[in-house]
Amino acid sequence: MQKNFDIITGHTIVCGYGRNGKQTVKELISHDQKVLVIENNAEEIEVLKSFSEVYYLVGNATHDDVLQVAGVSVAQSLITTLPKDADNLFVVITAKLMNPDIQVISRASETKSQKKLISAGAAEVVMPDKIGGKWMAQLVLEPDVVEFIDYILLQDKDQVNLEELSVASMDKIFVKKTIRELNIRNVSGANIIGLKTKDEQYVLNPSPDYLLDNASHIFALGTPEQIHLLSNLLTHGD
Repeated sequence: MQKNFDIITGHTIVCGYGRNGKQTVKELISHDQKVLVIENNAEEIEVLKSFSEVYYLVGNATHDDVLQVAGVSVAQSLITTLPKDADNLFVVITAKLMNPDIQVISRASETKSQKKLISAGAAEVVMPDKIGGKWMAQLVLEPDVVEFIDYILLQDKDQVNLEELSVASMDKIFVKKTIRELNIRNVSGANIIGLKTKDEQYVLNPSPDYLLDNASHIFALGTPEQIHLLSNLLTHGD
């Protein structure tokens, strides 16, 4: 197996192909991401063999040598979805030791594990049970809002995209210009629905008079063509 992916770089490693792992892999490959799954369950391995677009490694993700073979040192990100929080913690620690720059996302079952995982180097910790409970409550409180968000998030990438665009390479002519001055909606058709500032503060539904700078991150909603036009507008001026 190693021979088949020993040149892969910039990929996402997914540890565990259980319920959460399956959904994670499905979403990643739908966005054309390079994915390598680490799994040691024979039944799940048989399932993985049927996906030509997914690399897989048979082994225990908590073992240093397995992570090394999976290319953790040259991977862009790692998502660990193992059922035991202690195992996820070990994977996070090991991955960050092998590659301090890797982005790590971890699953957790217990609230008390969240702080430990963050301290170990996880950029984000997801608690599926907590999210699921909140989502179900929102279905009672605001069902149409939840269904609308689901509709956006579950669309194929060739239909509707909600994407983050970094404007670090923004064309100099646009620096300190307002959203209104850039005429973004009319030129690209995309909508800027949020911003993340250099201080990591979020601005929801920014005003047309909001000044953009090259430290901003834009959250835009639109078709793939509209997002592409917006990206070109900000970085090339066309």
